[in-house]
Amino acid sequence: MECAVFHYRGVLKMVFKLFYNVRYHEITPFLSSVKELNFDNCDIWIDVDNKKLLLYTNNGNTDVNFNGYDELLDMIAELGKDMIANDLIDALNHAINDLTSYRSYYNVGMDKDVIRPLLDELEKKKKEILDSDFTAVLKLGVLKEEEFDKLIRNDAEAKKAIRKAIRKYRELCYENDDDDEPEGCDHVVPTADAVVLAVPKEKRIEIKIIVDQVGEAYRITKNYDTAYEFLKAIDEYWDKVIPSY
Repeated sequence: MECAVFHYRGVLKMVFKLFYNVRYHEITPFLSSVKELNFDNCDIWIDVDNKKLLLYTNNGNTDVNFNGYDELLDMIAELGKDMIANDLIDALNHAINDLTSYRSYYNVGMDKDVIRPLLDELEKKKKEILDSDFTAVLKLGVLKEEEFDKLIRNDAEAKKAIRKAIRKYRELCYENDDDDEPEGCDHVVPTADAVVLAVPKEKRIEIKIIVDQVGEAYRITKNYDTAYEFLKAIDEYWDKVIPSY
């Protein structure tokens, strides 16, 4: 997610990029008012204070206003879910095309058809994705170094979890080191990052501390009572993270 601060008529307001490279067929089911633009793809920015989306397309720009923050957040959650489903379906279709092409390109065959069961399984997975009820999670980015340090200083449990993860990392170092005397493992320090995630449907922000080779060492969950509070929290986190793209 990207974010930018704009000045408008002397008033400072926060506007951040929510999605980028959204395809026409992905957004028009949710925003029928933009159909006349007839674009290929667009970037979607959100103006929290004014309850609207700013769409920058390859065929013009437009604003979409909402009656309330709940309506705006519901649209974000559903659009995010639809985009994930479309990406997964595209990947499965690509795999199906590759398998189908493989069977037709080569003169050499096998004594049994091992491709047909794979194609059937991929088609089944496509149906499962379309029928499933899942929740979209947005990756806002990774906490900047100074923000990560501040987090650890102020959270004793997080500090304890990282120390435990470092011990685990060193144990793995001993297990994987071919040296008869791997004393260096006593001093290695793994990299650790704090990934910030947002769950629009549940108005929740999660911070996951990930330690190299160990995985998730600690998680902080922050729940918000209103859509407005949740969206403003995303604004605030922008200054604290390195965007995921």
